[in-house]
Amino acid sequence: MKIKIYDPENRSIIIRLYTLYWLGYILLFSLIQGLPAGDFITALRNEWYSILPKILFVTIVVEFLMPRLLFKKKTITFITAYVILILLFAFLQRLIDNFIILRYYLTFWKIEPLLSAPVFLYNVSKLQFVVTIPIAFKLFYYLAEEKNKVQTILSEKLQAELSSLRNQFHPHFLFNVLNSLYSKILSKSDDSAEIVLKISDILRFSIYDVNNKSISLENEIDYLKNYISLQQLRFENQLQLSFSVYGSVENHSIEPFLILPFIENSYKYCLDENNQGWITISITINDEWLVVKIENSLSENVNLYPENVNSGIGISNVKRRLELLYPDTHVLTIKNETVSFFVSLKIKIKDGGN
Repeated sequence: MKIKIYDPENRSIIIRLYTLYWLGYILLFSLIQGLPAGDFITALRNEWYSILPKILFVTIVVEFLMPRLLFKKKTITFITAYVILILLFAFLQRLIDNFIILRYYLTFWKIEPLLSAPVFLYNVSKLQFVVTIPIAFKLFYYLAEEKNKVQTILSEKLQAELSSLRNQFHPHFLFNVLNSLYSKILSKSDDSAEIVLKISDILRFSIYDVNNKSISLENEIDYLKNYISLQQLRFENQLQLSFSVYGSVENHSIEPFLILPFIENSYKYCLDENNQGWITISITINDEWLVVKIENSLSENVNLYPENVNSGIGISNVKRRLELLYPDTHVLTIKNETVSFFVSLKIKIKDGGN
């Protein structure tokens, strides 16, 4: 199961851990500074006065900079922002020391200039100390989440492969394709060789190409074309199909088995009570975006149980994989109308092949 960063239970645990951490920090430095002077209470009070800038600094670094910069591979920006923040909060700490703690509580101490190097560097080192443990825990949490995410992706991909293989090589599908091939061979049609080639391509893709983390968009679309061609043999004149591809498919890659489940779903539910139906498939490549639109007719029986159309294993699986593989770079819209079912999928695709 994927760790949810913003899960309420996890957030509650994190808040409790932060509370214990800050209480432990205050107690530790109060003992370090108060015991040698024999005045623990004064040291404790001083730490309380100076704790707010430290909490703000740690919160900004750990909860905002790390997720938005460091974990997004913007390392240089993160380091720059971190250096600016630690200098800024060190200066803020100097203001609190000079104008509150030393002026009202440690009046016997000498007040150093705000930018006095030794004292300023001491505050910098103290901020660095206090942020080190939260950074370490955040990194550990992030790495554990990423490892869990990879395992989940592999599991979801395996389920997608198995589900797709079951659909592709379902007996009805195979029998219809083989019967069509047999009749073509008997009539000595030139199409028989092409049918065998399409079956071969589907087998190759399912067994070999799908094992790659990503495949070329060109290969993916060729595979979809082969699958659609074989399905058309199965349905013959029962189904009106419109399939179009716009834009250049070269030099782009995509995760396999993301589009097929929606096409499989359209074939599954498109025929009405008279065994007639229609499917419209449009694939557009525009700059870095792939837009897939699929619409199909629905039978009255399907409308009696509309939840069946978009709740199958294939659809739920691809939704999950999209969330994992393209968390911020995809838009999926599904509309279950009275007489039709519509899917729009927009993905930011990668450059290059597999």
